[in-house]
Amino acid sequence: MKIEVQSWGSGFDQLAEHMRAMLHEMQGRNYFRSHAPHSWRPRLNLYEFHDRFLVCVELAGMAREQIDVRADEAEGVLHIQGLRRKPVLPGQMDADPAVSVHLMEIDSGRFHRRVPLPGDVVIDKISAAYRHGYLWVILPRATPTPEANER
Repeated sequence: MKIEVQSWGSGFDQLAEHMRAMLHEMQGRNYFRSHAPHSWRPRLNLYEFHDRFLVCVELAGMAREQIDVRADEAEGVLHIQGLRRKPVLPGQMDADPAVSVHLMEIDSGRFHRRVPLPGDVVIDKISAAYRHGYLWVILPRATPTPEANER
């Protein structure tokens, strides 16, 4: 069975990007992007295989310990949350309080993504790995799809 992945807020994302572009034009070099600490949403991909689903979340610049992944079987939701600090080059910006920001596009602060479980998943066999800035969450299917037997 093919799963359709809905893009939550895609219309809003397009509107926000259009507004940022307008502000950039009006303000020139003094423009920078800022988000409330709780408002950023890491980008993710959801893949389907005959025996599992795979979620890939873009979380560059974080340590594994800063990421919390849990599945809520009653809600049927995978929760991915954490806190990403602002990027700082050691000894540079923190030493100069008068630094000027010309452009700020890297999101930081708290985040929380809720991903509806895409099918019948074995909750206690979910696993996650964090490599090279990507979080990979493996959601094993309770029953592989019939296509798996035909291959």
